[in-house]
Amino acid sequence: EVRGGGDRLRDARLLPVIGPSGAGKTSFVRAGIAAAQPTGWAVLVCTPGTAPLQQLGQCLAPHLAGDPEALRLLVRFDDPEAALALLARWRRGYVATVVIVDQLEELFTLNPPECQARFAALLGRLAAEADVRVVLSMRDDFLMRCHEHEGLRPVFEGLVPLAAPSGDALRRALVEPARAEDYRFEEGLADEMLAAVEGERGALPLLAFSVARLWAERDRGKRVLSRAAHEETGGVAGALAQHAEETLERIGDARQALVRDILRNLVTAEGTRASVDREELLSAFADRR
Repeated sequence: EVRGGGDRLRDARLLPVIGPSGAGKTSFVRAGIAAAQPTGWAVLVCTPGTAPLQQLGQCLAPHLAGDPEALRLLVRFDDPEAALALLARWRRGYVATVVIVDQLEELFTLNPPECQARFAALLGRLAAEADVRVVLSMRDDFLMRCHEHEGLRPVFEGLVPLAAPSGDALRRALVEPARAEDYRFEEGLADEMLAAVEGERGALPLLAFSVARLWAERDRGKRVLSRAAHEETGGVAGALAQHAEETLERIGDARQALVRDILRNLVTAEGTRASVDREELLSAFADRR
């Protein structure tokens, strides 16, 4: 899938990666597409957050460190014309350049309409006018929001649908990182872990969470991920529950209501994450301590 996406990016100026929550879109664009670009290509990766133009400008700044004129323009990055000029200037130093905007749904969930329109227009112009390739990753249930913005309508011409990995693809995602570090799963353990998430929509994040805890308990002498350690950490089904119980115990009964209020302020009405500044988050509470 990464090779296929990379091949399409050679010819396309706009590559939309669409998939359900938990499909692994962020891993696909960051550890896949971004990491697989050939020599002479440069890549920027950002998420929109609550200030998409500023976020993109902050990602671009390190690439302009040796260009005094560009750094002077950088303070006006909130102006789409200045942003377009700077990104075009960055483009001239490489064979090709790629801007990856991960979790594009944040543009719609965390920003007012005027900001959405400005950033969407800039993305469209980057692909059309500045010879910059643009990769957009987004949850499938927000796809139609792109139709509201002229600059994003080309996403419907070349969608890259990314389903949650299954079968051999999911097996590779589980065992290959361990193999790269010269570790192996105890005989039959990988099969058991894969069977535990078969048919689950969140199979990849469930496996990732479980194997992260298993990795912490790995046998460094034999370089093995053992069944005993897997069972001790709760297995695939129990690892997350065990972690949740431990977390609730540390919080304590007296502070659970407070934590619930904090978490409520970190989720949007659409059920996506909300990127909130610490000071803004604390301002909702009378007792800041």
